[in-house]
Amino acid sequence: MGLKAATLIAVLAAALARPAAAQSPFDTSVASAPAAAVSSAPAVALGQPLSPAGGPWVLAETLFFSGGRVISDYAWRDKLHGVTGQLYTAQDLQGDVQTLQGLKAFNRVTPSVYAIPNDPIPPQFTSISVSTNQVRVVFDVDVIVSSAPKVRLVTPPSAVSGLILTPTAFRGAGRFNTPGLGLDFNATYFIGRLYGKNNYPNAPNKTNYIDRLGVWLLTVDGKMQIQSDGEWRPAVAVGGQTTFLFRDSPQPTVSPVAAPTVSVKVNAKSTQILTDAYVVASKNLRGVRTSLGVMQGDFGNVAGNLSEYLSPQALQFYKQSSGFVPVGQVTSRTVPFGSVFYMLKPDYPIGFEVLKFNGAYANPWLVDLKLGRFLHLNFDLAYLKFDGGYDLLGLFQFRYNQFPSR
Repeated sequence: MGLKAATLIAVLAAALARPAAAQSPFDTSVASAPAAAVSSAPAVALGQPLSPAGGPWVLAETLFFSGGRVISDYAWRDKLHGVTGQLYTAQDLQGDVQTLQGLKAFNRVTPSVYAIPNDPIPPQFTSISVSTNQVRVVFDVDVIVSSAPKVRLVTPPSAVSGLILTPTAFRGAGRFNTPGLGLDFNATYFIGRLYGKNNYPNAPNKTNYIDRLGVWLLTVDGKMQIQSDGEWRPAVAVGGQTTFLFRDSPQPTVSPVAAPTVSVKVNAKSTQILTDAYVVASKNLRGVRTSLGVMQGDFGNVAGNLSEYLSPQALQFYKQSSGFVPVGQVTSRTVPFGSVFYMLKPDYPIGFEVLKFNGAYANPWLVDLKLGRFLHLNFDLAYLKFDGGYDLLGLFQFRYNQFPSR
């Protein structure tokens, strides 16, 4: 995610077109590394080579190369001391080399520094940095065979900036705990109901199997992390979401068991624009990322679109015996939420999130379970509980992070 699209394509094309560079025995000295491109990475794509013994610089990103290919293990990157957008010295570089060697995962670690064209440093560093452009630090490594299974070829990690429908205070992999701006694009598709029971007085113990739902939620989420996750304090972010909700199939008709000749045709809008603002706090507890927050907006309308039993027409039909008085779908615009998830691997998250739709009729709760990777599929489950029944839903979801260029 650190390389721009054109640069990444150039790096991969150049790397695949050339053989791996010869490996030196064991390089432990930063000062001994020449100013030219010592790594097997294609220098033209990486930028203008600088002397690793120089500095200070302003760090833009850190990459790992091995045998002319970009490799990525975010457990290594999390051990480094460099912070994007901050000063980075030759002493910092030497410390990162020693840290990487202390992992006992490499036979050799060779650092290189490149100035990135058209990426000027922030004004406050112009009198300090030796380069007018931000720099890219590259560690060319020779991975010990026993640790080779950890190496992944440019495999992007899963986003930590949100789970399924709820955001976190983190920004994303590589920058998740760095205050600043972030933009997420999230697509969630509720395929349908796998199983459900509804025991409204007019439809006692009605069981539903494999019903099509077909609800898309396309969300743009902009946030600002205003506080990083420290030893004791949580990360905190504020943001806003705009969600375009639409259907690729109509909601099923409600047909009560007690009166099979009567049905209610659901005619909820096929498209809706939902907006909300939120504040969220997140804490990384030894790899388990927990979040609590609250949304304020019309996102509470989502629950009424996930079950025909929560539509205004169905609620109106049942109100005489169930006590519902559905003037509208919701009377409150507040949605408290929480989530817990864990990264088994950088691209392998598991977890759950809970949303409480305050003010929505029938008191709905939504629990989303991100467990699809156990099936080697991008397929997750959701449990929708409300007064008078529950539904087990199937869904899939994609999330993409974007960061400001500087």
